[in-house]
Parts: sequence; structure tokens; C-alpha cells
Amino acid sequence: MINQPRIYRRSPAQSILVMGLLVIFGFFVLRDLPRGSFVPPLLFVLLLGTAFISALHSMTQTTIISDDGISTRSLLGEKSLRWDEISRVSGRGQSVKLHNFDGGVTVSPSSQLPGYEEVVEWIGGKRPDLFPARENEEMKRGWQSLTVLVMALVFAFSVFSAAGILSFLKGEAKTAALTPLLVLIFIALVFLGMTLSLPQSLTLQGNSLRVKYLFREETLRAGEIAAISLNFSRDKNVKNYSILIARKNKKPIEISGLRPSLPIIYLTLKNWHKKNAEIGLTTQRNEHPPITFR
Repeated sequence: MINQPRIYRRSPAQSILVMGLLVIFGFFVLRDLPRGSFVPPLLFVLLLGTAFISALHSMTQTTIISDDGISTRSLLGEKSLRWDEISRVSGRGQSVKLHNFDGGVTVSPSSQLPGYEEVVEWIGGKRPDLFPARENEEMKRGWQSLTVLVMALVFAFSVFSAAGILSFLKGEAKTAALTPLLVLIFIALVFLGMTLSLPQSLTLQGNSLRVKYLFREETLRAGEIAAISLNFSRDKNVKNYSILIARKNKKPIEISGLRPSLPIIYLTLKNWHKKNAEIGLTTQRNEHPPITFR
């Protein structure tokens, strides 16, 4: 139960700082632009105005959670849905979009707001029926992952080929040419290794979760999983989310970039784990009833 509505938004100080920096930046750039033509200043004003409106929209985004429902606010207005009005969910990337029954109203909280992971938890807690763990449903990567892999392979092959050609050079010319190539080779191998280590799909099968990589797969039982959590890291003030599957006495599995979207997959996995972990505990109790000493 939510005693008071919970409000998720950026701090006013942060908003004022961003708007102020944009205005100061625009003032100094416009002052130094050449006066011979009005075209460069006009183009810059248009670009700066677009950036200002975009930043203002981002800074004014708000999500409100209450016992009655969920609301979002921005420069474009306010959208609200009661919990019992939500008929389905959709999303991609890190977003989750809530739809009403006729599809006329959608609410999509911003994933960049402070406390977004808590918003996702509230949605899953209020409407767990929207995230059923369907048998044999596959959650997988889109075509972008294949493109990234192909690009990494082509890049690595090109670098190795160039390194082979440069091996015919002698002396200082060879050293000077090979040094940057070795750096590129290392970057390519790291990039390729990261791609190969990421799960490409997840499939729920009863009380098992099949995790498929590019060249291997493994199956996890619900009882082997200690916890499933939604984590995030910051990269240049942008929040990047991932799902962490903590296993008992084993290395955790990190999941990102799967479809339909990370919050939907997270809440689906959480519901699946809760259901099957409880079944496993009940089975163990029935097989090994407690001993009572009198």
C-alpha cells in the first residue's frame, strides 16, 4: 500500500543548471559568430532552440505512482491510467509502455528518471498478471546483435590481415606501423569477447530457464537461482539497465539488449522464479517432512 503518492523526477537544481549552461553557451557562441551573413546565426539559433526544448522536456518529465494508478507528466501534457484500466504492456530497449483496453491512452515512464527501477517494481507489484511466464516463450536479441557481431568479425579480420601485410616491413617502420594495429587488435578482441559472452536468448521451460549464447547454452533450475534484480550503471550521465541473475555458488549472469524490453523480461523472470521457487520449496517439504521430538 502507498500511503502518499510517490513522485519521481529530476531535482530542480539539476534542471536549472542544464538550462543555464545552454543559455550561457548560446550567448558566447552567438557573440563570436561572423556578422556577414544571417544564415549561420539562424541555423545555430534553431539548433540551440531544439536542444533547449529537448532538454526542457527531459528535465520536466515526472512519474507519479499511487494506490489508484500511474501518471506521467511532461511538456506535452499529462497521461494517467488506473491500475485496473491497464490491459497490456509493450516496450523496447529499457522502456515499458502501459496500454488501456481500447489503446487510446498509453503511459510510458522515462527510464532516465531517478528511481525508475522502483517504478518498474511498483508496476510489477500492482499488476503481476501483465507479466506471465509463458511456456517455451523465447526472449531474444534483435537483428542489431547479429550486425554488431558481423562488424566485429570483419574488423578483426581486417586488422589481422593488415598486420600480416605489415610483417614484411623492416626496422623502425615496422614498429611504428604495428603499434597502433596491436592496439586495434586488442580492442577488436575485447569487443568480440563481450559480444560472445552475452546471452542471445532466454526460454522458459517449466521450472527451468534455458540461456542460449552464440556457441553454447545452459539450463538453470529455479532452485539454483538466488535472486533476480534490475541493476543500472551510468555512462556519461545516461543510465544503462541490465538484469542480474544471481546463482548459488556460481558466477551471476548479466542480461541486456533482449526483446521485448528489459523491464518486461525482468518482471516476467521474477514472476517465474517466485512461482517455481515456491513450488520447489513445497516439494522439498513434502519429501522431507519436519521431525517432531516429543
